[in-house]
Amino acid sequence: MNGSRIAPLDALRGMAALGVAFYHYGLLAPAGARPLEGAFGWLYDVGRLAVPLFYMLSGYIFFAAYARPLEKRELNGRDFFWLRASRLYPLHLLTLVVTAGLQALALRAIGGYFFYSHNDLHHFLLNLAFLQFSWFDPVMSFNGPSWSLTIEAALYLTFFAFARGFGAAAAPRLAFGALCLAISTARGWLPLSGPLNVFFAEGLGCFFVGGCLELAAGRSDRFKVVSGLALLGLGAWLLYVTDGRREATPILFAGVVMLALGAPPLRRAAESPLFAWLGDISYSTYLWHFPIEIALAVVSAALVPIAFSSVGALALYLGLTLAISTLSFRYFETPARGLVRRWAAARHPRPLAAGV
Repeated sequence: MNGSRIAPLDALRGMAALGVAFYHYGLLAPAGARPLEGAFGWLYDVGRLAVPLFYMLSGYIFFAAYARPLEKRELNGRDFFWLRASRLYPLHLLTLVVTAGLQALALRAIGGYFFYSHNDLHHFLLNLAFLQFSWFDPVMSFNGPSWSLTIEAALYLTFFAFARGFGAAAAPRLAFGALCLAISTARGWLPLSGPLNVFFAEGLGCFFVGGCLELAAGRSDRFKVVSGLALLGLGAWLLYVTDGRREATPILFAGVVMLALGAPPLRRAAESPLFAWLGDISYSTYLWHFPIEIALAVVSAALVPIAFSSVGALALYLGLTLAISTLSFRYFETPARGLVRRWAAARHPRPLAAGV
């Protein structure tokens, strides 16, 4: 892709990150006390399903951007993993350190850590290595929402091995996608930690279903809309009959992705400055909203009480999240990504390949 964008997927990623922020506001104002719950109760609840959508979007984009270059050795392993590290690690490290400091303040202000209590040296080191959740210990710590990055990192390794062997070929992709979807559907029988845990199984299913959807990139809008509606209907029905179980989300989100890509009105909406901005700041939104919650809890306990069930408190939380995420994207995330890539390129005679 070399820096190009798929606007509908950017828009979906931005909305998913905002959905996670809405969902986690329940840490400040629990169910029944959340502001505007009558109107936005569905958004508070749907936000819990946003992470599988992130995996699916990653799968689509990775097959579009990297499958052929990896197969043809136009992109080597060094470049691929430096590209991924430069995208994820600097902001993860910054928010980890900030969250550690804020949790120390919370310990003094409210008499305990805010929500996630496993904030010791052992879990800090696991966070540094992207191993903070599910591989050794199925508990969240420090910046809790960053748990999904451990799954993302494992998905990158799996994708790299697959693309090296099969590239962009359709048949192996469909077969492996079906296998991963079956594993994801059976995730209820898997352990919470270990090499094939319940969370990695979900990631595999969503990521490789997203990769299979990329095979339809050259098909007509009509095909995408019709198949999207069919998948959306089937996924919604499965979600209903399973009482909201996450196993239904790959089918549901496959329909959402196909509709977003195939319906011209949705594509035009996704290209608007608003959705482009939300897509740009989605990673920052995802990693900054929880530290902001800790800061607000500390301020409420130690300085000025905040009525978290009020609309004003929700607006303050969302406003701070979006403002800090915008500043973070512009003045830290983007410069840090470029700095890491330049540093990596300087250590090798061949320039680091361009990539997302």
